[in-house]
Amino acid sequence: MKFGNLKITDFGEAKVLKALWLEELIKEYIRFEAVGKKHPVLKQEGFKQRKVTLGVECLKFLLPLLKRIISERWSGANGGVEVSYALPGPRHFKRLHDLYVGGGYDPLALVSLKKGPKSRTVFHQKDVELWLEFAREFASLTRPSMRACYLRLQAEVAKRNIELKANGLRIHHMPSRKCFERLIKSMGAYYLMAKRHGEEHARKKFAIVHGGLALERPGQIVEMDEWKVNLSILLTHFRIWNLLTDEEKNAVERARVWVTVAIDRATKCILAMHFSRRDPSHRSSLAALEMVVTDKTLISSVVGAGDPWVYGLVPEALCTDAGPAFIHEKFRAAVAALRCTQMFPRAGDAAARGTIESFFHTCELRFMDYFHGRSFSNILDRGKYDSHGYAVLNIDEFNRLFVRAIIDIYHNTPHSGLGFETPASAWFRLSQNCAVMQPIDDKSRRDIFGTELIRAITDKGVAVAGIHYNHADLQRARYEQQALPHSPAPRIEVRASRLDVSKISFKKGNDWIEAKASIGIPEGTTLFEWVGARKDLASRHGANAEAKLSVLLACVRDLRAAGAAAATAAGLGVDVLLSKDYEGVEREYFGKPVHDDLAGRLVDIGTLKITDNPLAVGLDAFDHLIAGEGGEDASPADAQANEVLEDAAGSAFTVIDPIAAGDGDDGIYFDDN
Repeated sequence: MKFGNLKITDFGEAKVLKALWLEELIKEYIRFEAVGKKHPVLKQEGFKQRKVTLGVECLKFLLPLLKRIISERWSGANGGVEVSYALPGPRHFKRLHDLYVGGGYDPLALVSLKKGPKSRTVFHQKDVELWLEFAREFASLTRPSMRACYLRLQAEVAKRNIELKANGLRIHHMPSRKCFERLIKSMGAYYLMAKRHGEEHARKKFAIVHGGLALERPGQIVEMDEWKVNLSILLTHFRIWNLLTDEEKNAVERARVWVTVAIDRATKCILAMHFSRRDPSHRSSLAALEMVVTDKTLISSVVGAGDPWVYGLVPEALCTDAGPAFIHEKFRAAVAALRCTQMFPRAGDAAARGTIESFFHTCELRFMDYFHGRSFSNILDRGKYDSHGYAVLNIDEFNRLFVRAIIDIYHNTPHSGLGFETPASAWFRLSQNCAVMQPIDDKSRRDIFGTELIRAITDKGVAVAGIHYNHADLQRARYEQQALPHSPAPRIEVRASRLDVSKISFKKGNDWIEAKASIGIPEGTTLFEWVGARKDLASRHGANAEAKLSVLLACVRDLRAAGAAAATAAGLGVDVLLSKDYEGVEREYFGKPVHDDLAGRLVDIGTLKITDNPLAVGLDAFDHLIAGEGGEDASPADAQANEVLEDAAGSAFTVIDPIAAGDGDDGIYFDDN
């Protein structure tokens, strides 16, 4: 709260990564503290202390052990490359621990080390009744220390004893410091934590200690993982397939697609499905996480589902493996910015993430049989089946059919993990009984998941994709910079959303300020529509034709009316955009600024129309986002040789023949491990 609206994503990657490493160190200490000296690792290492505390001598023994555990865990997830930092001293570790706990278990508290240590937590006392009165003061949102409460009690006892002595009455006695603290601690750790920090703080602390939560509500634990679909797909868009010659059709590349899925453990509902041609990276995982926390009714309309895809929320805990897509600092920073706890179960233990593993297994048994071009887990299962030759589905066609099957079939099929209740029914039942953290608003979505850009400030503001955005604070920053002699042109960090080009956010201090377009761009105009309109104008009138706002918006209106924009706006197979994507668009289509011939007036661009077959139409300005080879845009963290090894015997990716199994199970129920 001291940082205002500052999020951990606003810091550099190096600072974020170190803060996340320190968070793991503190979490591991909390687990040791909860178990105590009976912890098997402490027994093995010959721990001689009476209990696990934040004392100097205890931490001198524990800290090297904690560092070794965290370093091995992180290095094992990074292809053996060591990920480690200088170990803090005992006193500094205690300060970091107090900052982390005092900051609501948010790694943001560990980024900046400029804050002083918190006061020691202390409790109060009195001569039984008086002691209890001051002891209860400790359980307050003002969070006084034990020492402060003890001193207040001392002052009150001294004050009352003066009057009691004058009247010849029995004076009050002070308890010992340890007695006073025991009186406070007898109220219970959870009670004191909830009273001092709030119920949410207490729940998060005990979730770390006990390694999980009792499932009571949607979003309590969300599991996320990737799956390489056992299906050969044609890597071309459905809308242009019929325009190709036979030779071109034969030359079209065939490959398998990755899908990143998020599932709610309490209700078994699917919260996100993001398809990617590339190998998993932070771009695909971020796109899936963004889908989890946003409204998806447009997607269900585009794919032609009978039910709306209403399952969206902000998770309380996110359970992933330690693959490169999920340990990337940008993904972990986005999780932390959502005030969500990320958990990493043990690698190789499929049951630790049984819900998502079971879902992939169900998809393999239930849905893959309907598609030609299916691949198999081994050569015996495949026989003489030519998966490559039978590939007949285009990538966007498969995306549409698969998502529709999940929305309409999976969510309405009895699930054995829910006592044969359907996931849809479980969602509505639990969401009525418990509060659900609703999807984030457009500004929060832009601040957390928006593309980071650096832009120069001019007298018109900052320009992104041919649109100028202005704000009084932008011009104030420009004036202050220009007041310095020989100063460079002022530049500022902005974040842009691909789903709404009418606004951007720029960074001022610790806050992200919203700036509106200085020309009349209606709200909800997507970057895909904006670029598609400019490309259409260039194809009809030449690349050097003047881009008038009225002409571009009329083209956007036509694209919406024709249904060409809906499928692209749904974004099932579009990864998170990078700054180089914006640079390429600006270089190719917006070399000249857009001329505002509407004098700032807003015009209606209509609503998104969805055609009977939205895949037959679309915008091709961003086709390169699904056609590239894996690793072409990988960051250094993604480029490492990272693999999560699974036990083949317990993996949900192993295809099981229900007939050969001999148990009559045809996969009709969605079993949960």
